Amino acid sequence: MSVTLDDTDRRILTLLQEDGSLTVNELAQRIGMTPPPCWRRVKRLKETGCLRRQVWLVDAAAVGLDVTLYVNVQLVAHDVAATTSFREQVRALPEVVECYLLLGNSDSLLKIIVPSIKYYETFFYTRLSQLPGVRAVTSSVVMTEIKATTSLPL
Repeated sequence: MSVTLDDTDRRILTLLQEDGSLTVNELAQRIGMTPPPCWRRVKRLKETGCLRRQVWLVDAAAVGLDVTLYVNVQLVAHDVAATTSFREQVRALPEVVECYLLLGNSDSLLKIIVPSIKYYETFFYTRLSQLPGVRAVTSSVVMTEIKATTSLPL
């Protein structure tokens, strides 16, 4: 469902994407309005699903998770049962921080974050490649992060 946003809504969303810990008072001050109407707008943005949740982003390297990989997975079958099983299995793997089903040469793209290549090697052989329905796995290791953002271009 698409929601109609005006300029003020977009400014609120942009500011909250940059710093989700802003209070309603701080947010209202930054966009030049009083807190009550600002609070109503934020409430509406939550209710319509534009704002889903508030979280802190953890620096992976700071907590010892130094290796990011993007992994293409090809499945043996593409029926509902096979893809449902794959989805459920992947959701249970904490190392997989993002998963997308794709159209094209690859059936799924995973973003995996782990402490080391050695850890990934074990994870690959004992868990990832052993998932039911997995035909092939191609892994790409991130060397340098050029851009990473959670902010949408509003």
